[in-house]
Amino acid sequence: MVVKTQRGRERPQGRGDTVHFRPTRKYRRARGMPFAINYAPMIDVTFLLLIFFLVTTTFERAEGILSSRLPRDTGAPTVPLPISPIVVRLNQTGPEIDDYNLGIDNIEQAPAGFHELTVLLGEIQTKPGFDDETPVVIVADPKVRWDHVVDAWNAAVRCRYKNIAFGG
Repeated sequence: MVVKTQRGRERPQGRGDTVHFRPTRKYRRARGMPFAINYAPMIDVTFLLLIFFLVTTTFERAEGILSSRLPRDTGAPTVPLPISPIVVRLNQTGPEIDDYNLGIDNIEQAPAGFHELTVLLGEIQTKPGFDDETPVVIVADPKVRWDHVVDAWNAAVRCRYKNIAFGG
């Protein structure tokens, strides 16, 4: 026996009361229209992810990278490195502007003024193991005028020291 369905199709009866529905979808492409994917949203998401990762990433220098090449001239004499940096000390000795004391650690001769400090720093630079890369640390008493600290800085700059810092 043949029964008509709602769509007007005929189907054989006798399968029981269970109706099995199998949709038949056919994707048809209109003739003349090529199949295309819209790339604009994909490119937008890609650039948003790129910007997100660039903003949230921290760039750090690599630490602990050492050269693995050893020197070949092991018998050549080397210049000893300085044990400590050059420390210039400024102390206020009285209430007047010119009541200050200059001194350089591990140097017997104390400079009387900033011109002599420049001369002494220049002489230290010519000694073996010292050069313009040797650190100069200026340690000033809190009561010392700022002008004197700047003059000590300028004395080290005149001798072309590159590593000048303030210490406490």
